[in-house]
Amino acid sequence: MTSSLVNLGDIADYVAQQATVAGLDEECTFEVQMAVDEACTNSIQHAYRGHVDGELRVCAFRDGEDFVVEITDFGVPFDPQAVPDPDLTGPLEERSVGGLGVYLMRRLMDSVEFRADPAAGNVVVMRKSTRVGRA
Repeated sequence: MTSSLVNLGDIADYVAQQATVAGLDEECTFEVQMAVDEACTNSIQHAYRGHVDGELRVCAFRDGEDFVVEITDFGVPFDPQAVPDPDLTGPLEERSVGGLGVYLMRRLMDSVEFRADPAAGNVVVMRKSTRVGRA
């Protein structure tokens, strides 16, 4: 798929379909969709700097008791350590716009891993447990 924001709806539909097959409930599916939307938007806006001709791969599957989503791009590498934690203490109207993507992904998913490799691209691997009554 190309790195265009217009593809986010199709990606969300694909993730929802795969999450249902994997056994996630509606609430968990929504959380996964939100995290995937953030990751894909970050790839489009930052890795590809808004260029719509970049390649974006999204693969979703069940792995044991986890639902896994892997998002790969071949744009500018991303260093999650360079992203400061957002300041959520001040009044909303005084906060800067943006900067919540990685924070939201980590809050919505059970684990988030970032890998950058010149040959394999930039990969975000997110996991959500499919266990009922998970902690």
